[in-house]
Amino acid sequence: MAAGTGEWTGLFGRSSLAPTVFEVAAGARPRVREWLAAQSVATAWTRDPHAPAVEAWAVADGGVVAVARWTPAGAPPAGEALPSGLYVVGFGAFRLLTAALGVPRPARPLPGEPLFDLDALCLAHEAVSPTCPDAVEQAELLATCVDLQTLRLVAGALDAASTPTRPVVVAPAGRRPSPFPRDRPPTTGTLTG
Repeated sequence: MAAGTGEWTGLFGRSSLAPTVFEVAAGARPRVREWLAAQSVATAWTRDPHAPAVEAWAVADGGVVAVARWTPAGAPPAGEALPSGLYVVGFGAFRLLTAALGVPRPARPLPGEPLFDLDALCLAHEAVSPTCPDAVEQAELLATCVDLQTLRLVAGALDAASTPTRPVVVAPAGRRPSPFPRDRPPTTGTLTG
C-alpha cells in the first residue's frame, strides 16, 4: 500500500498482490487483530522453518492473513515470498471488516466487486461456526499463502467460489439464445441499432 494514499482513512488499501486482496496499514493491524480475537471464526496457521509464518482467519468470502517473515542479515531477497504484513482477502471480508471497525467504506462497488447487503453479510458472519468444515477448510487454505503465486491462486479460488453464477441457457442446436428475443417487446425503453 502506498504511503499517504488516504484510501479508507489510511487503514486499508488495494494491494497489487491480487484484485481481491487488501493490505492493512501497520497502524491498523492491532485494531484488526483485536477484532479477530473477539470473533468466533475458524483459524489455521503454518509454521515452516523455510517459509514465512502465516496465521489465517476465515471471514465471509475470504479472510484475514497475517504473514511474518524473518530474513537473516545478509540473506538474498526471497523473490516470490509474500511480504510480511496483514492482508484482507475477499470483497465481503473487506466490507465486513470496514463496517465492524467503523471505517468509511467506498460509496460504490470497487472494480469486480459484487453488491453486498451489509446487514445480511453481518448476520451470515455471526451464524458461521468456527468448527464448520467449510470455514475450517477456508482458513486452512488461507494459511497456505506463503508466496505470491499461492496467494493469487487462493484469492482467485475463494472469489470464484463466492461469486454467484447465472445458469447458462443453451438452445437445442448448441447456440445461445439471443439476449434480445424478437418474439416479445422490451419491458421499457427502445431498442436501437
